[in-house]
Amino acid sequence: MKKIALTALMLSSLFAGTALASQYDRPGFVTEVEDGRLWVFRENSQELKDFKATGEPAKQFTDIGSGPEGMTVKSADEQTLKDYLQAVKN
Repeated sequence: MKKIALTALMLSSLFAGTALASQYDRPGFVTEVEDGRLWVFRENSQELKDFKATGEPAKQFTDIGSGPEGMTVKSADEQTLKDYLQAVKN
């Protein structure tokens, strides 16, 4: 019985994390919240696939406090970061 409850709890937390990140998505962009920071990727990009497979990329660009709700925004590509922040402003 404990296994079923634990599995249900783990699945619900997984879906809750996904729902939380999606509120920051913009057309053409996918976001992930990790450690209170917002990671931004272009939809279907190789950087997004790599992030999901291995975690934090070796090369990253950061804009502190400029994201939604004052979040720090990070991306594996500087242009993606700039384009996302522009999309958030509009």
